[in-house]
Amino acid sequence: MAVSQEALEELAALAGVVLMAPDLSETLGEICRIATRAVPNAEGASVTTLGEGTPAAVASDAWAKDLDEMQFVEHEGPCLDAFRTGNVFRVRDFNSDTRWPSYSMRALERGAVSVISLPLSAQGSLVGALNLYARRPDAFDAEAASVAQVVAGHVGLASQVSAAFFRHRDLAEQLAEAMRSRAVIEQAKGVLMAQRQCDAETAFDFLRTASQNRNRKLRDLAADVVAWAAKGESLS
Repeated sequence: MAVSQEALEELAALAGVVLMAPDLSETLGEICRIATRAVPNAEGASVTTLGEGTPAAVASDAWAKDLDEMQFVEHEGPCLDAFRTGNVFRVRDFNSDTRWPSYSMRALERGAVSVISLPLSAQGSLVGALNLYARRPDAFDAEAASVAQVVAGHVGLASQVSAAFFRHRDLAEQLAEAMRSRAVIEQAKGVLMAQRQCDAETAFDFLRTASQNRNRKLRDLAADVVAWAAKGESLS
């Protein structure tokens, strides 16, 4: 099935999302917005994930997010079934679809008439579902389904890559913070060793005890010790 040039241009934008977004949630949100523009007739998109055993939704807008999260309340709906089974679910018209009666009624109340939900996979495992919503019946034809499949593939890959990227970035930031903390603590130890004429172990024990007694983080108190020393003051 041929894909329109506009859809191809939007799909090409997926490659740079991970590098531009500040975190995984924003990455998925931007992917949803791209999906809405790329898939013909889509008016909203969401990604369903299962973080820490609890379903969660990231969406292109509040309307799509609400349509996704309603399924968590009802424990039924196409996105949950796509997630659970690994199959694609397409609703041509909620008015006549009987698979999820409670959810269908609530979706119609919010203006959604048709939807297509596609499973997301990464490294051979199901990691979520991509959902595309429309306000008119039978919105997602063969071309739309074809583009949606491409988007779903990109979403699975992007989710995997961005999760790894942000995990490594967070670890690097934690290590950098640990190094900064260690540096200022070592400085404070040096100050105390000079002021109290003691060895490094005794200086650290004094700093740790003072931290506990004052209910201050060790790094923060160490920074104060260094600052006080610069002004000719000392830790009492």
